[in-house]
Amino acid sequence: MENLLHTIKHPIEGCAYLIYAGIFIRWRFPRAWNKLLDMIAAKELSR
Repeated sequence: MENLLHTIKHPIEGCAYLIYAGIFIRWRFPRAWNKLLDMIAAKELSR
């Protein structure tokens, strides 16, 4: 894992890899993706 991180030369490149990983996970595991989004979503504020 450490060697993989050393190959990233620019922060934008690292962001692109995160986006690619997210797209892959969303495509391959849609239920898990939706569950993750539900877990990290902000809760509604009560008035």
